[in-house]
Amino acid sequence: MKKVREGYYSEKLRDIAYAEQLDKLGNMQRKVYDIIKKHGPCSTEYIAITLNCYPHQITPRVKELREMGLVYFYDIGVSPTSGKAVSLWKTNRLDAQYKLPL
Repeated sequence: MKKVREGYYSEKLRDIAYAEQLDKLGNMQRKVYDIIKKHGPCSTEYIAITLNCYPHQITPRVKELREMGLVYFYDIGVSPTSGKAVSLWKTNRLDAQYKLPL
């Protein structure tokens, strides 16, 4: 019998739960998630400009994604428009060794 390393099964369950959350995303949540994933750490302002909408439409989606554990606060940046400090968001990526087989 092949020995399974400790934590293997709990990691598989986590990966399945993560994949299920991605399937449940709404239209705007998916767009916001995809932009953060594609462009790396980015601000709400950048996401809004990319989607051609207002930042106040993006902020609740980022909060929802944070509560789901799909994105996290990465760093503090500077807005090119106002020069004020802004939060930068980044996706929680699964390590390659933990990804689900397709």
